[in-house]
Amino acid sequence: MRCIKSFLEDADAVESESRGLADFIRSIWDLAYDLEDIMEAYFPKLSPLRRNDWKGCLGWFLSAKTVRDFAVEIEEIRRRVEEINRRRQTYQVPDASGHPGREVRDSRRTFPHTDEVNVVGMDEHVEELVAKVSDQDSEHRVISITGMAGIGKTTLARKVYNSVRQSYECSAWIYVSRQPNPNELLHDIARQVGLTKKERNHNMEGNLFQILSLKRYVVVIDDIWQIEAWDALKNGIPVNSMNGSRIIITSRCKYMGVQIGGQIFLYELQPLDEEKSRELFFKMVIAAPQDNDEDGDPSQLENIGEKILKRCGGVPLAIIVIAGLLLSRERNIHAWKGVLESIGKDEDQCSKIFSLSYKDLPSMMKPCFLYFGLFPEDHEISAFKLINLWAAEGFIHGSGVREVEDVGQDYLNHLVGRNLIQVVERRSNGTVRLCRIHDILHDLCIRKAREMNFFNTLNDVATCANWLAPRRVTAHQNDAGNYVSQNYQTPKLRALLCFDNLISIGWELVEQPIKLRHRNFKSLRVLIIKLYTQKAAPMNEIVKLKHLHHLELGGWYFMELPYAISNLKNLLTLDLHQCRKLILPDAIWKMKQLRHIILPRKCRAPSVCGVNLDSHRFLPFEVSLPNLQTLYELPVKLFEANWLHKLDSLRRLKVYFPTEHIIEVLSSANSLSQRLEELLLLSRDRTDTCVPIGGLFTEFSSTLDLSKYVSLGKLLVSGCSMVDFPRHDKLPTCLTELILEYTMLEMDPMVTLKKLPRLKILILGFDSYFGEEMVCSGEADSFPQLKILKIYSSDLEELVIEEGAMPKLKDLTLTPCIPRMRVPDRIRNIIMIYPYISDYTYLPWMRLGRHAYP
Repeated sequence: MRCIKSFLEDADAVESESRGLADFIRSIWDLAYDLEDIMEAYFPKLSPLRRNDWKGCLGWFLSAKTVRDFAVEIEEIRRRVEEINRRRQTYQVPDASGHPGREVRDSRRTFPHTDEVNVVGMDEHVEELVAKVSDQDSEHRVISITGMAGIGKTTLARKVYNSVRQSYECSAWIYVSRQPNPNELLHDIARQVGLTKKERNHNMEGNLFQILSLKRYVVVIDDIWQIEAWDALKNGIPVNSMNGSRIIITSRCKYMGVQIGGQIFLYELQPLDEEKSRELFFKMVIAAPQDNDEDGDPSQLENIGEKILKRCGGVPLAIIVIAGLLLSRERNIHAWKGVLESIGKDEDQCSKIFSLSYKDLPSMMKPCFLYFGLFPEDHEISAFKLINLWAAEGFIHGSGVREVEDVGQDYLNHLVGRNLIQVVERRSNGTVRLCRIHDILHDLCIRKAREMNFFNTLNDVATCANWLAPRRVTAHQNDAGNYVSQNYQTPKLRALLCFDNLISIGWELVEQPIKLRHRNFKSLRVLIIKLYTQKAAPMNEIVKLKHLHHLELGGWYFMELPYAISNLKNLLTLDLHQCRKLILPDAIWKMKQLRHIILPRKCRAPSVCGVNLDSHRFLPFEVSLPNLQTLYELPVKLFEANWLHKLDSLRRLKVYFPTEHIIEVLSSANSLSQRLEELLLLSRDRTDTCVPIGGLFTEFSSTLDLSKYVSLGKLLVSGCSMVDFPRHDKLPTCLTELILEYTMLEMDPMVTLKKLPRLKILILGFDSYFGEEMVCSGEADSFPQLKILKIYSSDLEELVIEEGAMPKLKDLTLTPCIPRMRVPDRIRNIIMIYPYISDYTYLPWMRLGRHAYP
């Protein structure tokens, strides 16, 4: 296995035009995968053979058949090695260590950047476009930004959008893919401009058209490919209004811009000239700290850098990626020449550079990077989910005192640092919450995966005879159910990821239920299926998949976990949060290996004729979850509050309708307080109206005391009524993000919160405070780190922010219900006002639904 891996690492470092070599390498990859399967299947069974006592001898006797089968498998591997070598000699396949060939060309479009730090040459473009967008002409206008991939169209549109959006009554940003869903795009616009859930579910296009006809709006339609998509969007977006509304589109196709917005408002971006290219390149590379100056003469490095720049062709994306590649290597002439010599002379510079960046990745990170190709194009990927999938596949492992999740964060940060992955959203502690992959890189992942048989799409499996034994299958459409219901012989399948587009629509039926046959999925480690149906999930078959490490099921209206779920001894992640109702046996609390449990809100115990069958109600019961990191939607009726003391490794806890006993346990000194980083306490069903209804809220007679929590960075309290907010000495000093809603405070919380030394984000949601006046003191150390403050209140009459308060505040978002405000000019200039919307949960900054998932 070591020999095979060494060969593959060498082969992956170069590319050749030889088709024979590509087929040869693919054969070696198949051999490596099969050998991995053999090791995983037989090594646990052969473990008794390591013993020298009588038990070891008994193990020999009892494992005779296993030993024989193992030997047969290994002999088959040997035979295949000989056959591969014979074919190589017969057909004179070149050696993998030969010279690199030309890079594979790629012409996929650019992708909208979100965390743009290194931007050069945009100021003039921004100024000109802002003038076109924000002038006083009342006629409706469409401004088109066109140019080649990676040229900066999205970057420019984003800067213009952020500069002008506050001067419009409403605004929206949507991203269009090559195969867009116009209904989803219009739904997204409707949500952003303020349509309620009811208005979006009934006659959405008509309601959206009506509200936009009455308001002055600016909408960005990013990366549009087809005129059919534009025609569909016009059903909900008025384009003939006379109120000064603006639409900004970006497209790689010039004719699209002319056809939609006309020649007069067409803005074509050109590649950077030599001066600006050099400024962007050396801004990243030369200005970086020089840890190794050996053989690093600045003039020679600059000369090599100039040659690299010429091959980048003035494409900002290419320059940024190649600069990131140089930063990952030693700062010397030899290393820089190596990069220069590796760059081919293909016309498509971006594709070549992206491929080079992949090849330069450390071997252990390459499968992590390729995993992005399993997700649909333009998909926002949860970092939490991604890292758990890496762990389930065995790509990452804990090291010493570091947990596997921490190692995964390092890997993800490494990919982000190399500009291979884009950050969509970060948590308050700076870690990545959501990420995306550029389209060109996504295509690169798929191409590389096919070469290595790393994964295949459902279409690949269905149409190509060479992929009859896929290792991983990803399905992005609703025919995933048809795939798993067929009698495919897939004993080597390690991962099945089925995505669909029904999540935002609702609980709908699909044509065929899932019928897993565990014999055909005996090597499965990852199973993700989301099908919206009222039929029962095939749990009795799923629990037979003994190698399963990651199980995610969603969409079933009703699901019952059997007691046999405890047979999944390798399961690390159990994610059922998108199921409506779940029957949960107490066996789940004894699965020692589990690291992440994410449940729906409605859970109940197994019962017969109304009699609860959970054994812990009648017999002594010990919780054993020593590795549990995440417990979302703790079922308070099934989980005894004292069991929290057993969760020594817990980092994230979400509790719906917490009991007084749970509050007492959380407030007591226990091992939970040492590692917990995120605590969410909710006592309100977000599907209900905003009007308080009996039974929807929890009143605490005892004060929540979190002062002993040394790692707690995020706290959300919703629907938990507190007459007085806890004193600052009852809150963790490490708190960086605090969200309150429906807490019904009567005393000004700012008196307490201003003393939190690390608080960066403070959101005061609906009915969080019933007082009429709120004062933010200007005394020293008042909100020293606060950067984001959002207040949604219908009772507040006066807001006072004294001079000197919140010295680092960058974002202050308010509703127009506050009649009197006294704030310094520096803060008044950053205030953003959102209109009062009764269905407040759909305000862009109050998307509390994002807390449904870590």
